[in-house]
Amino acid sequence: MTADENNGLSHKAKENLRKNAESRESNSKFIKLQPNEKRILKFDAEKIEQRETDFNGRGRKTMRYIYTVIEPNNGNQEKVLEVGKRTSQEIDSHLGEGRTLLMVQRFGLGLDTRYHIIPAS
Repeated sequence: MTADENNGLSHKAKENLRKNAESRESNSKFIKLQPNEKRILKFDAEKIEQRETDFNGRGRKTMRYIYTVIEPNNGNQEKVLEVGKRTSQEIDSHLGEGRTLLMVQRFGLGLDTRYHIIPAS
């Protein structure tokens, strides 16, 4: 086993970690985007829920919007995208115009996270 100069992990070890991450993502019912990651999602306007939650454990109740989506480029398995009010308004604007295939891109980390939603023509 040869160690990689960057972080001491062998190619096999990196591959094992990648496979674990891929497995966790495919077995999760939630869509989790990394900063600057883009995904094309198909939204089902008949499967939207709202839920009040203690966001980030700060004792402050906030409304979250839960959308059932599928990833057409990743097996068409139903997953869940949970967003805040501002992102929900953007998504609903597109859904109201009959556009259900949307590209979602995440920017930032933690409390500075924003999503950009555009039609995925």
